[in-house]
Amino acid sequence: MKIVKLYADYHIDHVTEGHKHVRDGWVNVACPFCTGENPGYHLGYSLDDDYFNCWRCGGHSIPKVIAKLLSVNTHRAKEIIKQYGGISKVNKVVPRVRVGTNAFMFPHGTMELQRNHKLYLKSRNFDWEYLEKEWKLQGTGPVAKLDDINYNNRILAPITWEGRVVSFQTRDITNRHPIKYLACPQARERVQHQHILYGNALKWGRRGICVEGITDVWRLGPLSFAVFGISYTHHQVLEIASLFEEVVIVFDPEKQAQQQAKKLQMDLEGKRVKTWIEGIDSDPGDMSQDDANHLVKYLLK
Repeated sequence: MKIVKLYADYHIDHVTEGHKHVRDGWVNVACPFCTGENPGYHLGYSLDDDYFNCWRCGGHSIPKVIAKLLSVNTHRAKEIIKQYGGISKVNKVVPRVRVGTNAFMFPHGTMELQRNHKLYLKSRNFDWEYLEKEWKLQGTGPVAKLDDINYNNRILAPITWEGRVVSFQTRDITNRHPIKYLACPQARERVQHQHILYGNALKWGRRGICVEGITDVWRLGPLSFAVFGISYTHHQVLEIASLFEEVVIVFDPEKQAQQQAKKLQMDLEGKRVKTWIEGIDSDPGDMSQDDANHLVKYLLK
């Protein structure tokens, strides 16, 4: 579908680059299904594979998206879609950005945790020595770049899968950067991080605790795993189903996160994984360590 022309003709504000949620081959708009004070450009359309996905609330059908964006009914939306090329029946299989096209590496300027990184972790009541040892955390200095992406003043968490480091994710420590989390460029990933899980697979058991992000795993410990945000992928559902018999989902208490938790629960139960949601009052990463330890003990008893 000629989505850019459709957006232009109907004056729909959109972005194709230069925004944290936009990857090569995607066209993004503010998601009309999301609620909250910051709609952002979370809803993306894949030019290669002809589908919509929101980084907050997940996938939506093309007719429903167009109907919502243009304030028309779905019948009219389908007529408009036909005018712009229609819905592709056969998805392309070659992505615009290939994983592993370039050599994997950390940003230039990556180093051992320095005083500013340690102070940031301490300010969030993390034991930096434990995290450095358990999760191999590193830091970046005031100048840190990879492929023209600035990774300066961040904590870097290597992502390990099947015994080797395949990617990384970073967290801003200044609380001033508009993008809190920045991952490895997709072309340098050995495995796309949104297709796998963050955690220590050697310590997982039959029951796992599923959380959103890497800091949640740091708090709840190696018996938990993260899906890198609430917009999980089908690949991750398959991985979870292959690794666990039972899963407890512990997402943030906000409405959209809980909606995604319910969707994930249904997807996992469709794969015959016994799944339930544990409600908490705050972001797991912001819990006290004592509370987190008690929660993990309760969930895995």
